[in-house]
Order: sequence, then structure tokens, then C-alpha cells
Amino acid sequence: NGYLPVVALLILISILPVLFQLIAIKYERRATFSDVQNSIMGRYFYYQVVNIYVSVTAGTIWNSLAEILDHPSSVLELLGESMPTMVGYFVSLLMTKILAGLPIVFLRFGALSRFLFLRTLSSKEKLTQREMDEIYRPENVQYGWEFPSQLLVIMIVFTYAVICPVIVPFGMLYFCGSLLVYKKQVLYVYQSVYESGGAMFPTALQRTLFGLVCGQCTLIGYMLTRGCYYQPVFLLPLPMLTVWGMQYFDKHYAEPSTTLS
Repeated sequence: NGYLPVVALLILISILPVLFQLIAIKYERRATFSDVQNSIMGRYFYYQVVNIYVSVTAGTIWNSLAEILDHPSSVLELLGESMPTMVGYFVSLLMTKILAGLPIVFLRFGALSRFLFLRTLSSKEKLTQREMDEIYRPENVQYGWEFPSQLLVIMIVFTYAVICPVIVPFGMLYFCGSLLVYKKQVLYVYQSVYESGGAMFPTALQRTLFGLVCGQCTLIGYMLTRGCYYQPVFLLPLPMLTVWGMQYFDKHYAEPSTTLS
């Protein structure tokens, strides 16, 4: 029963990019590949932010609901004690992404299924060169799908690294596996069908730092729920410095890069 919500969440987040792509193309009428992928990445990322923190808040409140009703004055203490218990859900999510998600990316089940289906329905001797090219067409990297998947893991690790450090090794395993899988895919599989000049990198960087800000604010809030009132005072500059860093990178790197030829 504890594993079913993880599977349901993974199925949902695999369907959402398709819906976001339809919105970008059919409703917003975005004309370029890069613009469509940027739109998908934005919506996908913010959905995952809301999902992480709504899951944590709703789960901790539900687990402690009876005690909160009996002792309303101790709501912060009860939430502080129950928040680390939600880490098991996210550990299961990371393990599923490590043991199932990365192998699926590596083996390319979608492209393999499509290839086998088309080859089964057609005869190679009767196909034109254009039809053969369609069957053997190169696969393009979907930045709007791939970037948020990595940012989701970053946000989970940023949020729980201090509250429950047991999640850190799982995050490390995921990114070590991602390095091997995506390095191979980028070098030998994916072929670009458009060139955006690295326009999505500043966006990915800003959202990584935004995830760090969320993790820092979560740590400060968690300390307050545990009755620590002096430590958050010294931690308060951290999110401010990170926000300043986001603005600095945007002003000195992201904005000038849009005017480069």
C-alpha cells in the first residue's frame, strides 16, 4: 500500500508533459521547438514544487491530526516531529527512479516499441527511402521533460538533506546513475533538431537555486517547529544570499546572453 502512491505519482508525472505540450502548441500557439520545451519545463517544474510541499504538509497534518485536535497549542511541535516521517515516501520515489526510471531511459522502451511496431506492419523491401528515414529517425532530447525530472530530485534532496540526511545517499546514487545514462544518450543517441544557443541553461540554473531557497526556508521553518528560535536568526541570511545570487546571475549572464549573435 505504501508503494502504490509512488507508482501513481510516477505515472502522473510521465503524462503531464504530454498535456503541457498540447497546451503550448494548441492553446498558446507557440511556434518554435525551444519555446514549446521552455513552456513545458516551466509548468512541469512548478507542478513538482507544489506537489512536494503539498505532499509534505498534507501528510504531516493528516498523520498528526488526532493529536492536533486534542492539543491545538502544540501544533508546531507535532508537525516538527512528523515531518521527517514523510522522507520514506520520497526515498521510495528516488529508488523507483533509480531502479526503473533510469533503465527505461537507457533502454528507450518508447523508441524501441515504436520501431518494432512500424517494422512489424511494413516490409523493408516495399518502403521508400523517406518511409525508411521515418522509421529510423534520430531521437531528439526533450529538455522540457528531462530538466524537471532532474530538478525534482534536486528539490527533494535540498528539502530533506538536513531534516533527514538518510535521503542524501539515494540522491547521490540517482545522480551517479543519471551521469552514466544521460552521458551515453547525449553522445550516442540524441541528435538536436534545433539550436537555441543554450537558452534553457539560465532557466535551469535559476530553478535549481529556487529549489535551494525552498530547502533553506523549509529548514528554517522546521527549526521553528522544533522550538529553536536562535538558530533561524543566523540561517535567515542564507535564502537572501541565494536570491541575490539568482539576481546577479540573471543580470550579468542570462540577460547579456540574449543579445549575443
